[in-house]
Parts: sequence; structure tokens; C-alpha cells
Amino acid sequence: AAKKAELARKADAKKAELAKKADVKKAEVAKKDDFKAATKDIKGPASVGAPNRGFLVRGVKLRSSRSLKVREHAQSWGVPALVKLLQRAAGKIAKHHPKSVMLIGDLSQKSGGALTGHNSHQSGRDADVGFYVANSKGQAATLKHFVAFDGSGKSTQVTWAQFDDARNWSLVEALLTDKETPVRYIFVSMPLRARVLAFAAKKKVAKELYTKAESVLMAPRDADVHDDHFHVRIACPETMKGYCQEESNGRGPVAKATKAADPVAVAAAPAAADDAPKPAP
Repeated sequence: AAKKAELARKADAKKAELAKKADVKKAEVAKKDDFKAATKDIKGPASVGAPNRGFLVRGVKLRSSRSLKVREHAQSWGVPALVKLLQRAAGKIAKHHPKSVMLIGDLSQKSGGALTGHNSHQSGRDADVGFYVANSKGQAATLKHFVAFDGSGKSTQVTWAQFDDARNWSLVEALLTDKETPVRYIFVSMPLRARVLAFAAKKKVAKELYTKAESVLMAPRDADVHDDHFHVRIACPETMKGYCQEESNGRGPVAKATKAADPVAVAAAPAAADDAPKPAP
């Protein structure tokens, strides 16, 4: 009797496991069907939902160029406005600071959605941009990975690397003065934010630009401290206002409900506004 009971228990466990796998498969199929249904009326590229609870439709891929390097294995898909903004900014900096190459990390996956190592980057409006780095002689240096810096501008990982104040301010300026794509946030650690603003004040930049930089540069709570890169987020493009939600769910004001139901966001979740704590190198 005991043996029969054990066999029955194992048979029931096997059935339960198969049923669970079947349910997972059904859920995956349903998610794909929901995605198709939600996007069938969208014409052209679109950032749908919130940065931390959304997806990307017909995004474009950011590719490396003479002035811009996409980091190996990075997910570099975004809405056209973001991709073109990064290309323009990289070109401007390279023009004024020869031998400058902008290092880009993750944007979003091809169809958006959850991305490992990030709480946002889901809807094609976020990009991780490495700091411009100088060597011990103050000359432009190019790295293949992000490097962390403290408030003194010294690297906590590479002894010879220095935070290039001039070029990093030029990056912020290029992003904030772009005439085609408004930048909503630039996340960065508080010590480096102070450093960038101090350089801008020393250069006596226009008051309007300085005030805008003060507003846009910020260090969000409950997330990566952003001491090794800028996290750039653009505003919802005008053509996507019906689908795009400006703020992350659980953070700040929420835009109007999306025209197409977001299959990724069945319910709002209190996720951070930007990157999750960074993994070990």
C-alpha cells in the first residue's frame, strides 16, 4: 500500500509539473497575442507605456560610428528620436573635441520590455552613456567599458583615468540644447552632478542653460548611484503622446492612459525610475 501511495504521489507530481509547463507556454503565447493586439493600430515606431513598464514598437538600432561606440553586447534599440539625438550629440563633441568617442551602453531590447540589470530601459527612451575620460596627462582616452569616478574626478577602478570635466559638460550641453529632441532627465551621482555644474558655472554658461542643467541632472533614489555613466531619458515624442507615458510607474505624475493596453504592464509596480543596482564587473 505504501509503495502504491508513493507511485501515485510521483504520478501526481509529474502531472502537476506538466500542467505548470503547459500554463507557462499558454501564458507566453497569450503575451505574444496581446502584444500583437496592442500594437496593430500603431503606425510607425512607438514608445508604449512607462519607462519601467512598457515596450517598443518598430524601434531602430543605434550603431557605432567614428564618434560613437556601442559597447559590446549592449542592447541598442530605441525610438528614432533617441538614436538620432545620441548621434548628433556625439558628432558635436567630436567636432569641438577631436578624438572624442562617445561610449554607449544599453538602450532597450528590440521590442522593449524588461532588460536584465535595469528597472527601466523598457520603452526605447532610455540610454546609458559612458563618461568622457582623460588620461593622466589630460588627453582624451577611449575605453571599452564604463569607469566609475568619485567627486574629485578620480576613477575608483582605473588609476590613470580622470573625469573629463570639459567634454562631460559638452555632452550635457549638447543634449540640453538639441533643437529636435527634448531631454527629460539625466541621471548621475550627486558628487559628479556637482562637479559638472561647477564646471558650467566656471565657464559662465548662460543662466537659462545652467538652470535647465540643474533641473535635468539628478540622482534618483533606490537605484544605481550612476557614478560610471549618465543615464539619459528623452521626453515622449509628440507623435507618440497617445501611447507613451512620461513617468515610471510608482514615480511622479502619470501621463494619460495609453491608447493601446500595455501587455507588459498588467498592473502598476513600484519599480525604480532608472537602473537597478549595477552587477559586479
